[in-house]
Amino acid sequence: MENKTRLKLIEVATELFAIKGFASVSVRELTVAAQINVSAISYYFNGKEGLYEAVLTEQLSPILQVMKEVQKNNSTSPVTRLTLYADQIAHIHALRPLISRFIYSEVTNPTEYGAPIIEKHLSQVYQFITATLREGIASGCLRGDLNITYAAVSLVGILNFYFIVKPFVTKLFPLPEHADNESEYVAHAFRVYLHGIMNSET
Repeated sequence: MENKTRLKLIEVATELFAIKGFASVSVRELTVAAQINVSAISYYFNGKEGLYEAVLTEQLSPILQVMKEVQKNNSTSPVTRLTLYADQIAHIHALRPLISRFIYSEVTNPTEYGAPIIEKHLSQVYQFITATLREGIASGCLRGDLNITYAAVSLVGILNFYFIVKPFVTKLFPLPEHADNESEYVAHAFRVYLHGIMNSET
């Protein structure tokens, strides 16, 4: 019963925080939406701040899980590992459409409670990507003059920016309507990342 109440609070808080922002959501609003006693938030999370931290951690945890799984594939090439990671990021965004709202909110208007969690997760992703890029350069499958920092930042942007601006993109551009267009975008964007847009004969 306790775990059910905790999960219910996280579920309700995820939508409210994502839509309205941390500061605009009250403890009363959360407990009314979850249909639980007002003291439950203090009991399970030590207050609204702890609940917000739990929501962010829960939203971002699949990214770190995927990253760790990809890192286990030491027998695959660096490019293959980056490709696997990119594919999984598309699935995560499809399953958790609110995650991009949290990332955008904490990057553009960081909170005292959320910013450290976002920074921690992005730092681990950055370390994974840069280490994989270095390995690719060392093995000769990636160009030797690659700026690893720029390349890592570019990849993170390519994989996440589309989902952050998707509500605007879908209004401005005639995107194909597929059940899995998130994966299609990521696959195409990652090909552009690896090979560029110039014709090889140019």
